[in-house]
Amino acid sequence: MKIYSILLACFYLMLIKASAQNCPENIGFEDGTFKNWQSYIGNIDRTGNITVTQSTAVSGRHTVIKYASNQLDPYGKFPMTCPNGSLYSMKLGNDGTGMQAERVSYTFTVPNNQTYSIIYNYAVVFQNPDHAEYEQPKFTARVFDVASNKYVSCGSFEFVASSGLPGFQQSAAGGSVFYKPWAPITINLFGYAGKTLRLEFTTNDCTRGGHFGYAYIDVNENCASPITGNTYCAGNSVLKMSAPAGFKEYYWYDESFSTVLGNSNNLTISPAPPNGTRYALRIVPYPGLGCEDTLYTTVNALQEVLKLQVQDTLKGCASGVSLKADELTAGSSPNLRFTYFTDPDAENYVPDPANITASGTYYIKAENAGGCTDIKPIYVDLRNSPSIIITNPDPVCYPDKVDLTQPKITAGTTFALTYSYWKDAEATIPLNQPNVVDSSGNYYIKAVNPLGCSSVAAVAVVVGKAIKMAVQQNVSGCSAVNLTVSAITAGSDPGLSFSYYSDAAATQALTAPQAVNRSGTYYIKASSAAGCYTVMPVSVQVFLPPVFSAINPAPVVFPATVDLKTVVNGSDSLTYSYWKDAAATITLDNYISIQKTGTYYIKAVNKAGCSLILPVLVTINPPPIVKIIAPNTFTPNADGTNDLFSINYEGVLQISYFRIFNRYGQQVFETKQLSNFWDGTFNGSKIPLGTYYWVLDGADTYRKERVTRSGSVTVIR
Repeated sequence: MKIYSILLACFYLMLIKASAQNCPENIGFEDGTFKNWQSYIGNIDRTGNITVTQSTAVSGRHTVIKYASNQLDPYGKFPMTCPNGSLYSMKLGNDGTGMQAERVSYTFTVPNNQTYSIIYNYAVVFQNPDHAEYEQPKFTARVFDVASNKYVSCGSFEFVASSGLPGFQQSAAGGSVFYKPWAPITINLFGYAGKTLRLEFTTNDCTRGGHFGYAYIDVNENCASPITGNTYCAGNSVLKMSAPAGFKEYYWYDESFSTVLGNSNNLTISPAPPNGTRYALRIVPYPGLGCEDTLYTTVNALQEVLKLQVQDTLKGCASGVSLKADELTAGSSPNLRFTYFTDPDAENYVPDPANITASGTYYIKAENAGGCTDIKPIYVDLRNSPSIIITNPDPVCYPDKVDLTQPKITAGTTFALTYSYWKDAEATIPLNQPNVVDSSGNYYIKAVNPLGCSSVAAVAVVVGKAIKMAVQQNVSGCSAVNLTVSAITAGSDPGLSFSYYSDAAATQALTAPQAVNRSGTYYIKASSAAGCYTVMPVSVQVFLPPVFSAINPAPVVFPATVDLKTVVNGSDSLTYSYWKDAAATITLDNYISIQKTGTYYIKAVNKAGCSLILPVLVTINPPPIVKIIAPNTFTPNADGTNDLFSINYEGVLQISYFRIFNRYGQQVFETKQLSNFWDGTFNGSKIPLGTYYWVLDGADTYRKERVTRSGSVTVIR
């Protein structure tokens, strides 16, 4: 089973000294950058050795995060920025895998003649794959003494993924995820004055490359003593001192260490003790998480008076208000330093006091130059920004204009709002004449309520350009006219849509504009996508088609033909033409002598150019099959009877030749016309009596078949 863990750490570093001094620059990432920090990337090998090289900060592996409300880590549900009042924290590593390792470090020098301690606040979550210990994901935090080239023992610790670590809880994120809430570690740096130290933070995945670890890191920028509230001014009767929260045990003592005065991170003493009274605080971390330390503080009673005056209520908008506004503390003592908290004990900083986005009670703490403090509440009352209801204005056509100030555009919006008009969503470019807008586009209306809360909403304006429309003025046609053809509106703007009407007001639509069958004036309306339109007339003249009839002719037998001119019954003023097809595209050339059965077409055109096409059915019946009729004798004796030999036939016959031979095979007669008869002679001389043989070769021209016949004839005298 794959088990997830996170290494999530928020480190709270306080460099402790007897008197305040400047912190190392950007040690808490408060510049929002990695300035003065060194970044490293590398890997962990199979044996658990980590190798890193210095690099620039790599996005996704070294990431500075700015505070945002409810910005929680997805696994441990911790704030991604440290809750010590910091505006920025740093994320080291990521939830990717692949045997990666990341490191950051910060090098600083402990001032001479000062006593320092370092305190970390941290929280840890592990992805626990149950590998061997050296193979597990881990997080390491160390303090390195550069001069002696060794790590400070109390400042070095290493968390290795394990579900059995004390103080860990199971996460609700699913799987075997365990985390430890924030807890502190303290490192006493007594004896390190003048020495250079280096903070090091390292994360690594497991050595097998399948499980990750990462951390969130922050360092507190407050380098004053960690015990606050040890100074009081004239008029204060109570002394309240505070130490960092999150340690396992607290023991407050008087100077003699003979009496335990308290066991929490806060100690209240009333009446306030005399000036110079010393107290000691022993802080005990959780086992194995740092070293026990003892902090000291001295009471400082001042004769000056600290006056803190805080406005009771701050009203504002849900977009956010600032607790840092000077008017909130007007009337207070001059030169005070203010800090901001969510609790009266001043333990929980407001991360971003310049941008409060939630109503509630907050606390402003004032401190003067002598160290006296006072804290007072202020109630923040935030109201939602007004909700604007926008109804976009109707489209208009140029030169008409749009009035954005008309009430119907914001109808339904809350009353008592003040409106202004802008060209951009940020409301930085004013719209000088919102009542005469003549260009299409998105504009913006800003509404402000009496509290000064505002919202900006977009309003869409459509100003269509004037339409260019061209219409053919006179249109004519036969039987009906199609007004929808593009030729009638050629030259108009592209992209227009057209509709058709019988009236100029364009209220009575034509039901069949593609088939107008009555002459008259009609109207075409052109509309653009912007809603602009124009209407133009068109004169339509509809001509009647020609009137004629065609009678199917009586059937004939081939080779008889049909003359189509004889079947027409119509006016002589019409022009007729003859065609093979109904569309009159294939000319019929022999229309006066049709030889084949079929449907033919006669087209009549009148003087208006209108035409009518009618079909004619022609029937040509087939002739009989060729039959040859030939006598078997003839008497060429010039008696006027049976003197010539001729052949008759039935059907349609075209001969190639007709030949006669004597019994010796000698050809005595030939003709290609059966109308040429044989008179019984050969070369001008009478032939002998006897039997002769004839041969005919030809074709049935109707059926396209060859015809061959032969026979004999006897010559008798």
